[in-house]
Amino acid sequence: MVGDGVQILGMAVVTILFAALGFMSPASRGTLITGMIFFYLVLGIAAGYAAVRLWKTIKCGDHSGWMSVSWKVACFFPGISFLILTTLNFLLWGSHSTGAIPFSLYIILILLWFCISVPLTLVGGYFGAKAPHFEFPVRTNQIPREIPPQKYPSWLLVLGAGTLPFGTLFIELFFIMSSLWMGRVYYVFGFLFIVMILLVVVCAEVSLVLTYMHLCVLYWKWWWKSFFSSGSVAIYIFLYSVNYLVFDLKSLSGPVSATLYLGYSLFMAIAIMLATGTVGFISSFLFVHYLFSSVKLD
Repeated sequence: MVGDGVQILGMAVVTILFAALGFMSPASRGTLITGMIFFYLVLGIAAGYAAVRLWKTIKCGDHSGWMSVSWKVACFFPGISFLILTTLNFLLWGSHSTGAIPFSLYIILILLWFCISVPLTLVGGYFGAKAPHFEFPVRTNQIPREIPPQKYPSWLLVLGAGTLPFGTLFIELFFIMSSLWMGRVYYVFGFLFIVMILLVVVCAEVSLVLTYMHLCVLYWKWWWKSFFSSGSVAIYIFLYSVNYLVFDLKSLSGPVSATLYLGYSLFMAIAIMLATGTVGFISSFLFVHYLFSSVKLD
């Protein structure tokens, strides 16, 4: 999940930056989509490298199964995307819509996936296996410490943490949704790039605060909490999409159109969850590493 998050976040940052600098015209949506696919394929190297190096760190330097990890990275998010798009496409074919993806384009996407993305992810995984793993600053006990009773359930804190990143982008989200579903052209990519940087900063800060709160009450299982504390913003984005469907897309006709909208919104929410969760986890990992490296042991 971290490897795919690195790939999605890198694709988003590079695409928005190129659009803001004027290399890709906002009026040409085909150019933007082509650029996104190209950057996503190339950044498979970063995904494989990040995932295998993190996995190698968890395994304390053992890199014997790096190829299996690379394959999982190469197939996890693209596999989910392929499943959602195929289901939606069957709905379009069943309703005899001209908006269905042609079978030839399906073949091209599958070839891009397995002939470019997967090999590049394996190359990144190879370099990640050769790179040195992160050394933990202190020794840990073999017997896990008992976690004392918590005043608040951790899942409630994780869900609440997603409200702050959502507050950073919800105004911009309206214009993005209008561009996607109302046919309006989105031009302010420079402002969108600033909002994205703010989103990354807020996700990192939220995850750091929540991780520190958990450590202060001796709750040492912070790995997944740090990922989902910032990744939970995707839940609010999906709920906002439902709200947008009900109150702004009143011209949408029929259950098939609504299902298509919700399917694409789910696809977008999963991608955002992986990207923001990766930011939260990496920032918390570096924070905990720095925190415990400052501990003096006699």
